Order: sequence, then C-alpha cells, then structure tokens
Amino acid sequence: MKKSLLICFAFTLFNVTVFCQQVLMQGWYWDYPKTLNGYSWADSLRLKAAQLKQDGITHIWFPPHAVASFGAGSNGYDPKDLYIGNQTTGLGTRPALNAMLNEFTAQGIAPVADVIFNHRDGGVSENNPAVKSYITQYYTDVKEPFPSDRYRCILPIGGSTGNGAGTYYFKLSSKTNSPRFNGYQYKLYLQTNKTGFAGLPAQTETEPNGGGDCGQANNSINLGRDMVVNIETGAGCGADEFQLNLTATDFNATGDTIFIYMNNTGGYSDHRIYGIWSAARSLDIVNELTYQTYTNYSNMPSGRGQMNFEFFKPNTSNASSTYLNGDWDGMYFFYDYDQFQKRTKDTLIEYAKWNYSALQVRGFRMDAVKHFTPEFVGDMLDSLHEDSMDPSLVVGEWYSTNTAELSGWVNSVKSFMDVGTQAAIQPKIFDFSLRESLRQACDNSSYDVRNIFTSSVHDATGLSGYNLVTFVNNHDFRDASGFASLVRTHPNLAYAYILTNNQIGVPTIFYPDYFGYPAPSGGLYSYHPTNLPVYRTEMVNLLNVLKLYINGSPGVDYLNRFGTPYSSGYIEGSANKSLIYQIEGHAGNGNKEVLVAINFGSTTLKVDHTINTRGGLIAPGTVFTDVLAQSNFPFQILSGSNQVYFELPPHSYSVWVQGAPVLPLNLFSFSATAAGKKVALNWMVNNNEKIDRFEILRCDDGRNYRTIAQINASAKLGNENYTFIDEKPVFNKAMLYRVKWYNKDGATKFSDIKLLKLEDKQLSIKLMGNPVKKDLKLQINSSVNNVLNISIISAKGDKVLQKQLPVSMGSSMQNININQLSSGAYYILVTGVHNYQEAIKFSKAGE
Repeated sequence: MKKSLLICFAFTLFNVTVFCQQVLMQGWYWDYPKTLNGYSWADSLRLKAAQLKQDGITHIWFPPHAVASFGAGSNGYDPKDLYIGNQTTGLGTRPALNAMLNEFTAQGIAPVADVIFNHRDGGVSENNPAVKSYITQYYTDVKEPFPSDRYRCILPIGGSTGNGAGTYYFKLSSKTNSPRFNGYQYKLYLQTNKTGFAGLPAQTETEPNGGGDCGQANNSINLGRDMVVNIETGAGCGADEFQLNLTATDFNATGDTIFIYMNNTGGYSDHRIYGIWSAARSLDIVNELTYQTYTNYSNMPSGRGQMNFEFFKPNTSNASSTYLNGDWDGMYFFYDYDQFQKRTKDTLIEYAKWNYSALQVRGFRMDAVKHFTPEFVGDMLDSLHEDSMDPSLVVGEWYSTNTAELSGWVNSVKSFMDVGTQAAIQPKIFDFSLRESLRQACDNSSYDVRNIFTSSVHDATGLSGYNLVTFVNNHDFRDASGFASLVRTHPNLAYAYILTNNQIGVPTIFYPDYFGYPAPSGGLYSYHPTNLPVYRTEMVNLLNVLKLYINGSPGVDYLNRFGTPYSSGYIEGSANKSLIYQIEGHAGNGNKEVLVAINFGSTTLKVDHTINTRGGLIAPGTVFTDVLAQSNFPFQILSGSNQVYFELPPHSYSVWVQGAPVLPLNLFSFSATAAGKKVALNWMVNNNEKIDRFEILRCDDGRNYRTIAQINASAKLGNENYTFIDEKPVFNKAMLYRVKWYNKDGATKFSDIKLLKLEDKQLSIKLMGNPVKKDLKLQINSSVNNVLNISIISAKGDKVLQKQLPVSMGSSMQNININQLSSGAYYILVTGVHNYQEAIKFSKAGE
C-alpha cells in the first residue's frame, strides 16, 4: 500500500481506508506517583484517555508494567515477573492496568508498552557453573570481569560435607594481575544460615597479608562483618589471605553453608578466591566452592516466563567465547539476556505476543536497544507479523546523538525482517540528535538555531520519517543542566518545530510539558524546570494545525538554512535565532502551502523573506493566514519579489496557511472551585457563535461521568464566558468535572478534567477490622441525627445488599451482618445528608 509521509493506517471499513497522523504521548515521568505511596497512575491515565483522544493523541507510552525486583516504588526497569499475574506494580494493580488498557483501546488510542528485552533482575539464587568457569577458567585481561555484585560463592559445611568446625584460610587475588585493577577495592563478607550480619562497622585489611605462601602474615575475618580489601597487582605477592576460625556454634551441624560475597565498592575487578585451605582436613578445598547467580525464574507468582542462567550471559554455550564487553555483551544492567540463545529469543517473543493478545498492547517502546542484537528485533517482528500481530508503533531507545548509529540500527533491524513484515511494520528510533539541538536552541543563548535543520537523523542521513520518533523531553533527563537535563526555557518552541515538520518523524509529547510539572516535594524533583506554564492549549492548537494542514505533506523547504538560496532582509532579530520553513501543499489540505516561523530570540523578529513559489505557481498577491494568531498581523501577502513579511514577538512562533482557513473551536480555559457547599464552574470559549450547547459532566464514583446540567450557548460572537453552579455536589470524596460542547455542525469536544474534593465534617465513618468474617463494624461520628443508605457492591459492580441505617447524633458502633456473602472483595457505599457519599473497600473472609 502506498503511503504519504508520516500517515498511519487507522482502520478499514467497507473497503474505505482512513489515515491519521501518529502522535505519541509519553504518559509518565520518572517521579510519577507510585502505588507504594498510595497512588494509582494507571487510574490517572485511564481518566485522561477521552481527553487525549479528543486532543489528537493516537498512541500513549505507559510506564514499564512488569513486576519490578525493587517493588511497587520502582519505575520498572528492573523487571522480575514479566507476566505480572495478580500483583501490584508501581503503575497500579492488575485490575487497574487492565482497566487503563481497555479504556485506551475503547477510545482508539494505541497503548505503547515500555518493554525491556535487554536484561532481567530479581530471580532466586541458583548454581551457575557457566559464571564459575568464566571467572576462574576463561577470563583474561582483554575481557571484562563478571560483576561482583551479581554473584556469590557458597561453601557447604556440616552434615556429610566433611567441613566442620576449624580454621579456614581464604586466599584471594586478581586473576590476571593486571595493572588496571591495582588499588580497586571490594568488601569481603561471610556468613552462615545460623550466623548472619552482626551490625558492626566494617574492618579494613592490614597489609602485608599474603599468608604463608608469600612469607607474610594473614588477617582474621569474622562471620557477619565486612572486611574492606584492596587489590594489589604488579610486583610482589599480590594475594590477600583471611583466616576464619569457625566454631561449632557458628553453623547448623546437620548441614549449613558459608555464603561469601565480594562486592566491589567502585568499578568491577577480576578478584576471585583461588584457594581455601582447611586446616582440619589439611587440604585445599577450593574446588568445593560453588558460584551462584540470582537467575532462577522458575517459580514466579504469575507462573510464566520461566528462565535460568542458560538464558543469560555467560552461559554454557558462550562462557569460553564471550568477552562481556562492547555494546551487546557488556553487563551494563542486571542480568544480561543472551538473545542468540534460541530459548531466550523464543521466550521474549512469546512475551511480546502476550502483551499484544492478552493486554491489547499495540506498540512497543524498547529500552536500551544499543545493548542487544538488532537481529532479535527483526525476528520478533517477523514472528508477530506471521501471527497477524502488527503493532502500529515500534521504537527503540538508543541513547546517542550519533546519527549514523541511530539510522544504522533501523537499517540493521530491517535487514533481518521479511519483505511482508517490512510492508506492515516500520521500526523506528528516537532522534536524540535532534533533541539535543532543540535543547541547545532553547537553553543556550549563543546557539545558532539553524543547526536544527541539519541535526535530525532524517536530514543528516536521509532515513525516512516513518522510521523516526522525535521528542523534546523524557524521563531519563534528570541532570540539572547539559545534555541529560530537561529543556528549561521555552520548550514550547521545540514542540512547535516537531509538531509542524512532518518529515522528521512521529512527534512525542512529554506528560509534564503537556499537563504541567508537579510542585517540588522535599527536593525530590529539583531537576524539574520551574515557572513553566501548562502547554496543553498551545499543543492542541499545534496538533490541529498538524492534522488539518501538514499531515500528508510530501516535503519541507528550510528557507533560512545555512547557505540558503532564498534572500531575506532582517529588520529586527537575526537568522541565527530564527527557523523559517515551508511545508509543501498536497491534495489532502487542498494544495495549500504552509509557512512556519519560530523566533528563539529575545527580541522581536521582523524579516522579509523569499519563499518557494513552486516554479511560479504561487503568484504575487497570494494571501497566507496566521491560523494561530501569534503574529502581529492576521495575514501576509506575497510581494512582487516573492517575499512575505514575518513579525513575531520574542520567544514565539506561528503558522501561516495559504488562503483563508479557519481552525476549529478551542476552549481557552476551564476551572472548578469550591463555593461554600457548592462548586462553581467557569469556562471561556472563542468562536462562540459556532456552539449550540454545553453539557456539564461529573464523575464521583471514580468510573463514570454523568450529565448534571445542560446549558444553551449564547448568541454572542467571538469570545464568551460561562458559569455554572453545582448545587448538589458530593462530599468527602474526589469529584471530576468536565464540559462537553456541541458545535452547530454536529462536532463535539471536551474540556480539561478538573478535580475537586469538598469536606463535610458533620459525618465520619470508619471500618473497624478488615478482612471481615461475619459482621461489618462501622464506627460512626455524626453531628446530627441522620439516616444512612448502605449499599454493598461486589468487585463486579453488582449491588448485593442494601439497607437504611438510622444513626443518632454523637458516636456509635453499628453492625451489619454479611454472613450470607461469599468471600472476596467488596465496597461499602454510604450516602447521607448533604449528599454525603463515601466508598470503603473491604474483604469478606471465608469461614
């Protein structure tokens, strides 16, 4: 199927093909509120789905959703249980995740999962002979050490092992005696099942301590206490010997283990235990030492995603050949998958298919693609396509500004894809090069912003925009300044560029740039920019321009590029602080040319600039209308010298479309504020004459909106303000408000969502004890005589019990018999005077 640049297949109905512009939102940021702290980000995203769809978002990238090894406060880049089961992650509970994905799908927004195909963490310890052979046998100085914090050694004692109470001499050194490890430090720690951490400060070795083999003394070491050791390489002994006096009270006589940890305090080194002398046995028992890694995933709570050490590096097949270095084999994060192992590749591909089929995921953001083979990605996409699973957006994260590397990855992936797969799925890469240029343009006052025209992967290498995703900010930028920092000043200018140039890739919108950054909390968010406005209204306008006039354009001409053939006359402002470009007209927008100017400067931009007349097809006198109304003039007219006049305030932009087009209605503002025991809603619109009526919607059950009022639009032309007073709000729980309006042409739109909670201190209810076996015990404090309506709702939403409960003024304890209910999760829904409403969750326990 032939495609115009950057349009995506949406759906086919009665053999009519419909296209839409892809726009990706990263629906989270690093410090998004986690379930560990009582939040549900999955619910937050779900409740915004309808609004995002209306705004023009087609894809939403949600946070990693696998169960993390660091728990429900983690962002999820430490995946443990891939298939989740009924567990809770930082994103939300499993039901909340399902509800979020269902709502995205219902709204026509494609969910994009953040999947980690590079590594895994959080397994159970298991014996790993491959790691032992790599460390003790195959490691040489041209290789990289296996990370010391990802394995431990164990020595069996007690029982029938032949090892019991007595003195043991542990000898350690650098395996290669390489000078690069001289002075490296690690902590040696030993314990048994019976004798654990003693809570004492660490000891430090005393040199020389090479032991009798070196004609030196040794150091004594105790169970449960760290020993800080420095590696010595080069001339001399280079060994460290530690004497452990193990008593019968230190271990379980029927069978126990000495657990040995040798974690580096800085960079990794090649230290290892090369000898263990048992005085009691008068024997070196180092061969009885076993190496263990935490790579056993055979009993995850989800019951799926089983793996062991053979799925990772090194394994039995490559322990002798791998160097554990370079982009693919380097042990950068946790336990590194070996995608060249068929068992690993097949398991990860099945995981991708499960996301598609079971969770309705329709896109993949792949983390750290620099660190595993692109052959795996090509094979995965082939397998998905063979099973009729064609994700509409697949993008890799390669953390580099090297445009050749970025485009090279895409081309490598495509080389491993079948022809049919290439026609159905377009692999993409994030454009870090363009992003860095945009950051410099916004934050560096000395930067020549015309570098933007040559910095994108598309413009630098010719890679199709189909294979690129552009962005301004993301979760990984957490430095205070520099490359790895968020854009701190005027990020809207960067968004203006990526949302009006359809040649360079699918644009991404970062959640806090769209909805606003959270206020700093205890210094946690000090890397966030401050004093930035909420840019949603601006971006919605840009999205409308993109959809109506730019989507489908076959080309762009950078009018003020370096070495431009187009003449200009700058009256005020300068070329090095301006981006001026022309989007080619096409049948989809009525063959209208589009002009864009962005002023990054701190002074007003005033310039006469020649445009591309398409060989004279655009005649002098042609009008270009400012569809965003950001310029000081509503339109421009092409002069006889083929120039137009641009005038823009400092740090601003606008878009001019050939002819006299009109953008659809926009809601400028909407607010919801408490007014005593009522709620005041205020909103302002433009193009008021195009509106027929408004509906006021309220959600007070966390699930559904209902219409609480309808208001007819006034007859006023232009801007108009509206107010509605909600006389009957609910109390003591969150209410979500929004306005839906109907245009006279039949089109509908929604406002922002506003959250409000009104407190009513006349009544408070507390559930005493949970889970509940027979009677619900409610402690009720009421300042007036009251009659409460009690409903018990099942997890499926069925009302299973209803009764009225008279309560007297003061404090009382009320019992409600629920013996007839089956075990499971329920809600108590309580309503009373002043529209009091509260929902309390409880569990009914079995007898």
